Amino acid sequence: MMIMSATDSTFFTLNEVATAIWQAADGRTPLSEIVAAKICSEFDVNPDQAERDAEQFVTELSRHGILLVSDQPILGSPASPETR
Repeated sequence: MMIMSATDSTFFTLNEVATAIWQAADGRTPLSEIVAAKICSEFDVNPDQAERDAEQFVTELSRHGILLVSDQPILGSPASPETR
């Protein structure tokens, strides 16, 4: 999967793990839950390393304005039932 920043036109080519994180990022599910439920269950990876790598990936996308990081669920996110 490839994604591009609309802000600075930076392209990101996502591997299978990054794609799984991207697809699971719904604005409501915490990253730690995504890592535990998706990454650690589907890929042979150490949970601590998976959490660090996922945080690094999300931080990088956030820096480019591709992904919004929040401590609270994002209401009205595209994946939420209120906006369908």
